[in-house]
Amino acid sequence: MFKFDAAQFAEGTLTLQVTPWAVAAMVVLLAVIWGSFAFAKAPQRVRAISAGLRLIASLLLIIPLLEPRLVMPEVVPDENFVAILVDVSDSMQLQDLPDNQSRLDLSRALLFDPEQGLWPGLEEIFKVRLYTFAGSAARADSIDASDEGHSTDLSAALDRVLTEFRGLPLTGIVLITDGNTANRSEVATQAAQIRSSGIGLHVIGVGASSFEAERELVEAVATKGVGERTGAEIELKVRSSAREPEPVAFTLFDGDVAVLSETRRLKGEGRTDQMTFFFEAPANESRQYQMSIARASDELNARNNSLPVLVNMRRDTLRVLYFEGHLRQDFKFIKRALENDQVIEFTSITRTGTGKYYRQGIRSPDELAGGFPVDEEALYAFDALILGDVEASAFSMTQLQLMESFVRVRGGGFLMMGGRNSFAEGHYAGTPVADMLPVRLDFDRVQVLPVRFATADEERGFEFVPTDAGITLPFMRLSPDPAANRSLWGRMPKLTSINYLGGLKPGAQLIARKPEDQFGPEEPLFAIQRYGKGRTAALATSSTWRWQMLLEADDERHERFWQQFARWLAASAPRHVNIEEAGAHLEARVPQDLNVRVYDPAFRPQGGAVVEAVMVGPDGTAESLAFRETLTREGMYTARYTPESEGMYELRVQARSADGALRQSERSFLARQQNLEYYDATLKRDWLESLATTYYEPSDAAEVPIHLRTRRTSTSVYRAAYLWDMPLLLILCVLILCGEWFFRRRSGLR
Repeated sequence: MFKFDAAQFAEGTLTLQVTPWAVAAMVVLLAVIWGSFAFAKAPQRVRAISAGLRLIASLLLIIPLLEPRLVMPEVVPDENFVAILVDVSDSMQLQDLPDNQSRLDLSRALLFDPEQGLWPGLEEIFKVRLYTFAGSAARADSIDASDEGHSTDLSAALDRVLTEFRGLPLTGIVLITDGNTANRSEVATQAAQIRSSGIGLHVIGVGASSFEAERELVEAVATKGVGERTGAEIELKVRSSAREPEPVAFTLFDGDVAVLSETRRLKGEGRTDQMTFFFEAPANESRQYQMSIARASDELNARNNSLPVLVNMRRDTLRVLYFEGHLRQDFKFIKRALENDQVIEFTSITRTGTGKYYRQGIRSPDELAGGFPVDEEALYAFDALILGDVEASAFSMTQLQLMESFVRVRGGGFLMMGGRNSFAEGHYAGTPVADMLPVRLDFDRVQVLPVRFATADEERGFEFVPTDAGITLPFMRLSPDPAANRSLWGRMPKLTSINYLGGLKPGAQLIARKPEDQFGPEEPLFAIQRYGKGRTAALATSSTWRWQMLLEADDERHERFWQQFARWLAASAPRHVNIEEAGAHLEARVPQDLNVRVYDPAFRPQGGAVVEAVMVGPDGTAESLAFRETLTREGMYTARYTPESEGMYELRVQARSADGALRQSERSFLARQQNLEYYDATLKRDWLESLATTYYEPSDAAEVPIHLRTRRTSTSVYRAAYLWDMPLLLILCVLILCGEWFFRRRSGLR
């Protein structure tokens, strides 16, 4: 209809030849048309419309007299280059196109199809160079999947093309991709530079823009420092694009063996779920597992349905200091439970008289000889502190302040238990200890005499009822199965003592309560909170011993709770040589910083230390690392490390301070690929359109050679072609004349 393609009009220049003969013809024509209607017997509006239509048709016929021409640039054959970049990463192997065709198969067809492929048309005019890219780009003769398919670096591919064609007449770059790549900001900058330099960036997007069903495990992380019989808390971030009316199965694998299976409900419809699974490792060693989510029935992309997860077992000990005002049943059973825990080193001080103390679990005859510590070095040697039934006046103000700094500065854990001399009854209100408790102390609720929880018709005591949020915490897990866990807590023996507390402080979490019953209204019973660098808890009872005494001898619910809770309480306390988190995992073949914080005996950051380490890889090879002190962060030491393969790594660190003291620490890390290829692996059309000079659907790819052939380049020649014989001009003229005749007939003109 227009004789030439739209791209040729866009790149070309329209010219007209205005001659005296053409002007004279137009004047005569206007006069004839005016004269033919000036004296016609018809309304003025009718005459004006009819004259206007005739004038337009006549002008269309006069256009050839103006010699309209289109001056178009044309590429000189075999003097210009075109680079074709094809994405061959793993996401291009997804079979999300009609007839189960993969994106990579479609890319091959777009280029090399015998009838409609781009390659023959481009090769007639250009020198064509083919590149394939995933993690890097390479010259190629065919399109094959890459060994580096786990990642896509479009930025590196564009860099290579621009470098190789520097100084050569590069007409354009044809990019075939789904748009799944890292470094998007860098790619956007490169694309803008390419366009501004006159090189056409022609992008063909392949792949589905959305998936009807897509489940993704976005992240999987296990809590550090767990031990045998306490289990690991595995935190998952999950996303599903479809509706999820039924529960979905999650499975944890040790190799090919399923060691944990649970079903959970998902929000679906593109929303993200965060959930926690509790897993008891069978051995006291760090180990790599694989967490998987069941594939949906019509899910096309299942490669993002599993992730490795490291359960990092703790090998050092956690020191717990228990201070008790007098011998009582709770102390005896808690002591027995914690002493049987291989991870916990239990130390206790029991007051036996004025200024007299009985010490157990001490490391030397001089340790805690004067009773409760009076300086940082002595108290900071522990990771958690438990106060039993002891009044505030048993401590000096310095010791009370020391307890507060033990949590806030040291990062230790603190628990106050119920008793006649605890909480408000022990006159702790207004002290530094009250400041860090998760509950308020209310003098109006002080018990002068203990309440007797007994009736003639009911079993003695009140229930310990976990809250919905509290029962899911790792230290409240008596069974990995949520339903069994709730049942075990529901069948616990009842308690017989309580301290009436005030309300919870902002940020505190209620773990368990005394329900409203015949003994009174609902009361907070067990609460926790973060405080400074550490954790604090309040357990308003002194009768958990009943859980042990009234259960069968082989029932270990009491021991399990106290061991898990003590580990949780102490877990926030750092080591003297503390290997800090490196994120959820290390990324294989990517340089990363490893950080170690060194503390002195009072847990103040310590500079000037010599920090050395050995990293043991998955194959058992060891590599020495030298850590350098970071001047901007006191006590922080950093080393650069690149994991060469995926798997589990173990870092063993030793630090020697200026006084010659040598301290050690170790920790395991998991290195894996940041496999972004399969996450949200849909076609990124909007982003690709923002990059391109011209964006094409696969069905429009045949236009690419036309657009490239008509681009202005330094070696282009120009061709002028007449437009007077465009079919559109003749068709419009005939249609307008016919319309004018029909209008005149209906209006009564002849």
